[in-house]
Amino acid sequence: MTARFKRKLLRSVERWIKNRKVIPVVLAVLLLVCLFAYTEYMQNRRLSVDPATYAQLLRLVAKVESKENYNAYFGNVGNSTVNFISMPIAEVMKWQSEYVSQGNPSSAVGKYQIISTTLTGLVDELNVDTNQSFDQAMQDKMAVALIERRGAEAYANGELTREEFAANLAKEWAALPRVIGENSDASYYASDGLNKSLVSVDEVLKAIEPIGVTPPLTR
Repeated sequence: MTARFKRKLLRSVERWIKNRKVIPVVLAVLLLVCLFAYTEYMQNRRLSVDPATYAQLLRLVAKVESKENYNAYFGNVGNSTVNFISMPIAEVMKWQSEYVSQGNPSSAVGKYQIISTTLTGLVDELNVDTNQSFDQAMQDKMAVALIERRGAEAYANGELTREEFAANLAKEWAALPRVIGENSDASYYASDGLNKSLVSVDEVLKAIEPIGVTPPLTR
């Protein structure tokens, strides 16, 4: 065996050994690429919830919280004197603060009975200018945000059961039943002496059912 052939053979062996060390790294990189691709695929195939499918739930919430009155406030669901829908949001927030300071137990206002702390959070979350009116469209928009905050997308994608989603909603709206656990027909806030459930568990579950389903095209 010539020296030249020995050197060539040695170089081949060295390359082979070097490549053997690289293989685990290559496999790891390929695994990561596949993992990222799968994650992106799963995210893209998640159902996007059509807000139109909240309609039945929104009607139910409005019915039991305010009798569908956009100008309702805690203690006066039939209010027609205080015109919240024509007020800027900043003025509504001021009204809520003054109402509670007068000794009233809740600051809930509007069709969906939004309390002051929730309204402040929604203003930040939705990047709302408080000079905008607390009108019908704004109240509906905020109610949709509250439904989504409580897990509408997770429910539509099978990550929450109807019962779990309904239980989350009960934490948002006191007139809804808690659904899960003892006294499932009672309000989540029943112990505060102010609130009680005004609708059955079955009615809530039925209102939730359409969420995530794209409504049929109309001609």
